[in-house]
Amino acid sequence: MKKDIIIRNLERLIACTNQQGGIDRIEPMTTWKWDKLYRIARKYHIEAWVADGIRHYDGEFFLNITPEQRQRFLTSPSEKDSKRLSRFQLDVERRQSLRYRLSRHSLSIYVQDFINHIRNIEE
Repeated sequence: MKKDIIIRNLERLIACTNQQGGIDRIEPMTTWKWDKLYRIARKYHIEAWVADGIRHYDGEFFLNITPEQRQRFLTSPSEKDSKRLSRFQLDVERRQSLRYRLSRHSLSIYVQDFINHIRNIEE
């Protein structure tokens, strides 16, 4: 299943500071989505990683973040912590795999396999 734009941009902002990343362009987001990204970053205490990413992408056309939102990231008190970043990445992977397992298509396949298994037991 495809990740939503907020998570994709969050991963891009982190990747450009984590490695030699920054190749992918930031996708345009609304003010509401930037606020959501900020809430996610605060939840995992990874604001410092995102702030570095915002600095890296500064001046890019699609980085249409308001000055107030930009300032919120840049003045965040959190420090870079690899354990917190790993926890964020693990949660994203876990949620994506859960969504894949629970998609409409996978559920119909599961039900069909279950029915076939019951029929085999009855015979």
